Amino acid sequence: MEQQAREGRGTFREVLNRVTERFARTRSMKPGHIVFRLEGTDGGSYVLECTKGECRILETAAAGVDTVPLIEVIGDGARIKAILSGEKDAVQQFFAGGFRVRGDIRYLSDVALELGLIKEPL
Repeated sequence: MEQQAREGRGTFREVLNRVTERFARTRSMKPGHIVFRLEGTDGGSYVLECTKGECRILETAAAGVDTVPLIEVIGDGARIKAILSGEKDAVQQFFAGGFRVRGDIRYLSDVALELGLIKEPL
C-alpha cells in the first residue's frame, strides 16, 4: 500500500506514465488506442497509443478524435488518477458514477485484472 501511495503522487501524466510502462509488458495489451478524457484539476485529453510491445502517451486537446479507440475513459481526472495509482477501488468508483467507459469492456477487464486495478473480471 505504501508503494501505491507513493505512485499516487504527481500529475496525472506521471501516474499514467508509470501504468503505461507496466501495461506495455502485459499479455493482454493489443495494438490500438486507449483514450482518457478528463475533467477537473487533473483534466486533459490523453491517448495511449499501443503498438506491438510498446505504448506511448500523447497529450493534446484533440487527443484521439480521429481514431476509434479500443477503450475510452471519461471522468474526473483526480478520481481516475487515484484509481490508476491504487488509492481507490475501480469497481466501486465506476458503480458510484465516478467515470464512464466506452468500448471493449472485456479488453478493459483483462487489462485491469493484469495490472491489479480490479480483483475479479467484469
